[in-house]
Amino acid sequence: MFDKFFKASGETKNITPKIFAIILAVVLWLYVMNEQNPPIESSFTIPLEVRNVATSYVVVDAPDTVRVKVRGPRSIVAGVLNQDLKAYIDGKGLTEGRHNIKVSAALPASLELVEINPDKIQLRLDTTISRQVPVEVRLSGTPAKGAVVGKVAASHDQVTLEGPKNLVGTVEKVVAVADLSGKNTDFTVGAPLVPVTREGKEVEGLTIYPDKTGVVISLTAGITKKVLDVKPVTQGELPAGLVIKSIVTQPNKVEVRETVPGKGVDKLETIYTEPVDLSNIGKDTDREVKLELQEGLTGTPGTVIVNIRVGPR
Repeated sequence: MFDKFFKASGETKNITPKIFAIILAVVLWLYVMNEQNPPIESSFTIPLEVRNVATSYVVVDAPDTVRVKVRGPRSIVAGVLNQDLKAYIDGKGLTEGRHNIKVSAALPASLELVEINPDKIQLRLDTTISRQVPVEVRLSGTPAKGAVVGKVAASHDQVTLEGPKNLVGTVEKVVAVADLSGKNTDFTVGAPLVPVTREGKEVEGLTIYPDKTGVVISLTAGITKKVLDVKPVTQGELPAGLVIKSIVTQPNKVEVRETVPGKGVDKLETIYTEPVDLSNIGKDTDREVKLELQEGLTGTPGTVIVNIRVGPR
């Protein structure tokens, strides 16, 4: 064919050297390009997309990223950005439950895929449900000196949770935390809502409508500490033939202070001791016992000595 071509052109001499020269030029060009811009490999950590999952399901336990290794000319690979590469799994047709799915990648035409790690993943599809749960306001911090909490009211009694069935079912309520630190007048705050289990553990991965609530807090001037009389408490009976002649505490008064505002220390007149068991007391006895203090109150001191004097009946 080349011979006819060159004859037609009037060039019948040196056909073979010319063809050889062309081939040599191509090979030389490929060699130079390979030397100047050799192929290299590089790895990228990129987000994993989940495509085509039915809207009635939510994906659980799938990794957020995978590692992709590509090969290509050095000049091309050096300019690759993470957003140029895509890794995805196709959830079309999948139903509720666990699935083992191949990870695919979409790359620029100039790059070759070497590997994806992991190349398969296990995920679970869970049905999406919604449910209403109550709102509980929790107070944190300490208001300004002399201020105590009067009334607390949230804008929402209930909110709607949406998410995987197995997670929504663990939630008992949502908690709105309002910080009292340094406050001395009524105030309103927009408090984020946190879903929690019966044990108080936060549950992540859910959507809340609305995701925050207004909390109105009224503060009033009040007493946060008070000196109270101490009254000893006993249980059981003395051994036969004995009676109590006297029972007193040292000291007979203690200062009780609120560690949590609004515990009503101003309404108390007496504080009680933990019970002293009389069944094993056969003579005059002194016992150190703790004070019976509700949560949010502390006593100074926190214990007293109960002096019990006994005698024959």
